[in-house]
Parts: sequence; C-alpha cells; structure tokens
Amino acid sequence: MKVSKKILAFLFSIVLFDFIGLTILITVQTFIVKEYNTTALAVTLLTVIYAAAQFIAAPLLGKLSDRYGRRPILLFSLLGSAVGYFIFGIGGALWVLYISRLIDGFTGGNVSIANAYITDVSSEKDRTQSLGIVGAAFGLGLIIGPILGGLLSQISLSAPVYIAGLFSLFATIVGFFILPESLPKNKRETIKLVRKDLNPLSSIGKFITKPILGIFLLVFIIFNFTFSGFTISLPIFLIHKFNINALNVAGILFVSGVVSSIVQGGLIGRLDIRFGDKKLLMVGLVIFSIGLIFFFMAPSFWMIYPIIGFISFGLGLTTPTLSSIISKIVSKNQIGEVFGVTTSLNSLMSIFGPLWAGLVYDYIRPSAPYWMGAILLLIAFILVVKTKIIPKQLKK
Repeated sequence: MKVSKKILAFLFSIVLFDFIGLTILITVQTFIVKEYNTTALAVTLLTVIYAAAQFIAAPLLGKLSDRYGRRPILLFSLLGSAVGYFIFGIGGALWVLYISRLIDGFTGGNVSIANAYITDVSSEKDRTQSLGIVGAAFGLGLIIGPILGGLLSQISLSAPVYIAGLFSLFATIVGFFILPESLPKNKRETIKLVRKDLNPLSSIGKFITKPILGIFLLVFIIFNFTFSGFTISLPIFLIHKFNINALNVAGILFVSGVVSSIVQGGLIGRLDIRFGDKKLLMVGLVIFSIGLIFFFMAPSFWMIYPIIGFISFGLGLTTPTLSSIISKIVSKNQIGEVFGVTTSLNSLMSIFGPLWAGLVYDYIRPSAPYWMGAILLLIAFILVVKTKIIPKQLKK
C-alpha cells in the first residue's frame, strides 16, 4: 500500500488534534481543579496519572496493532481520548477528573499507532520526511491549542475540553470511513499473547537489551528526559529571571511552534535526502545542547526568542530522525510494539524529567536543569557517534 495525500493528511490531523487537546487542557485544567482543590499537587497529579496510565498501556496497544492491524487500535485510541475529554468536561468531583485522565492515558496510543501506520506505508528512504508530520503537527498544536483554549475559556472553563473531545470524536468517525488498514495480515505478529505482555517493563526490557536498538532507545530516554525537564522549568526560570507575564510565555511557545512546524513539516525531508538520519540526529542533539547553555546565560529577555527558535530547530531535527532510525532497526511485525515502547518511555520521562528539573532547580541552582541537560545531550551525541546502524543484521 502506498501512502496517499488524503491518508497522510488524515494522520497529520489525528496528531494535530491530539496535541491541540493536550495544550487546550493545559490552559484550563488548573482553574478547573481549583474548584475542588487548591493545592499544586492536585493539578500535577493529572499529568502524573495520564503519563503513568500511558506507560502501562502503550506497549500493549502497540503489540495489539502488530497483531490485529493499525486501524482498529487507532480508532479505539481516538474514541478513548474523546470519552476522556467529555468526562473531564462534565467533572463534578476531583476523582472524576482523575478518572478521565486515566481513561485517556490507557487509550493513549494515538501518536504511537499513527507513527506505526506511517512507517507501514513509507519506504525507508521517505520515512523520516513522513514521520516529520508528527513533529509538524506538534508545532501547530503548540500554536493553536493555547489560543483556542484561551478564547473558548471565555465561554466557560469546560468549553475548551468539550471541543477537544469533539475533535477526537470527529477523527474517530472520519477514520472509520476513510482509513484503510496499513498492515497486511501476512505481515502481522502471530505469536500468542501471554501474561507478561501486560507488563510494560517486559517490552521495554526486550528491546533495550538489543545491542544497537538499546543504544538508540537510551538516546531517546536522555533526549526526552532533558526535553520534558526543560519544558516544565522554562516558564519558572524566565519568570524568576526576567519577571515576565503569561503573554511573554505564550509568545515563546508560539515561536517554538512555528519553527518546529517549518522544520518538520517540509525542511526535514530535503535535509534527510542530503545528509541522512544519523548526521541530522547528531546535529540536532548538539544544537539542543548549545541552545540550553545560551538559554540560561541570556542577559536580556528579547534574546530568549531567537534562542528558543534555535533550540526548536534542533528539536525539529532530532525527533523524526530518532523515530526513523528506531523504526528501521526493528522488523516489520515489531514496529507497533517498539513505537508503543517509545511512547511508554516518553511517559516515564514526562514524570521523572520534570521531577529532576524541579529538584536541581531548587536545591542546586536555577541554571542547573540547563547545563546538566546540556551534558546529558552531549553524552547522547557520543553514543550516536560511536554506534553503527546495521538494520539488516538486527532483522534476521
């Protein structure tokens, strides 16, 4: 099956709606939670519960997509997101909000299954460019979500959440009618599922112990650990250093979203043809590392805007190339599972990265998450430099 523009546009829309939903929720969740509980922990638990549920479920969803096809699992994930958002909008009690995030987390295979679908229908030569649509959708979601959330919150605090649910429900309905299956039956996993398949650590352990794949999964862990810590601590650091307001933070997110969309929406394909995945990944890691140093050393706030653009350029190079390399190392009938593992690892890093950043920010110094993050990224760079990618040998 060859990927059509219509299918690629639909997959782009799925990922875009996913990120719009997440960023919409961020704009209003604090205010909604405060109706029931005024502690910061009550708000942060929403993210922790979602990430923990996704960590548990993502590898299993990936395995199921390898066994039963991408289409049914993707539609199931989209419907789960819609249900989660609608329950959050209804609310009524804090435990209801937590249940809604639990449901969305357990069915949170939208992006990983979309990645697997794109991998199914893309040649290895075009894979990085095709996977770049995920990053481009992320960038656009970062622009549209906060703006949409802010405008709709003027109607009511629950209005943005209902719209996010409608986006997911609309994608489910459209996908049911237009989305063909991407994984032929003769290429699906046939090994019977056993009890250990319900354990996310089992899938992670299976892949991370492979000689080449394990190194790139370690690079994935380091990158997402640093990125999540940087993202969460960014407004705290800037408010402390430059006394900025919410509009300034929105402006920074806007710049990041625009640059990410440009790089991953079109530029990455041309660069990949010329330089290849590995070189682009190395450059992306170095740019992110240097950008972190520039970030905490910036003497004036206006300098943060070009620095964020520089960092976002590095992120735009790193994300699709790393996903592409990982997909090329594993066999065809393990692509869904390995993307489930990366989603699961990303969920873990969404817990531990911000926790680490907050601790070193408070107990070492405010600049610590950035210079320490730069060191971690340089370690990841060295790992990539020293690792030879030999996909065909690992697929035997």
